[in-house]
Amino acid sequence: MAKPRKSWREKLHESKGLPFVEPIPLKMTRTWGTGTICVPAPLEIDEIMRSVPKGKLMTVNQIREIVARRHGATIG
Repeated sequence: MAKPRKSWREKLHESKGLPFVEPIPLKMTRTWGTGTICVPAPLEIDEIMRSVPKGKLMTVNQIREIVARRHGATIG
């Protein structure tokens, strides 16, 4: 019997040990350099996206900057 699929809300509230900050993996240093990377929890991204005023735009890079700044990481 197949497992029932999780709803979007269930996935959103599943943190799985997130957020966490770790050194940038070696395979990513060519693109991002050295330092630390923050992997945020889904609810944190949802909160950031909901903070964008209606009719305004926020890029993925702006979201990355916010996450990195919040957690004291080099990149998000």
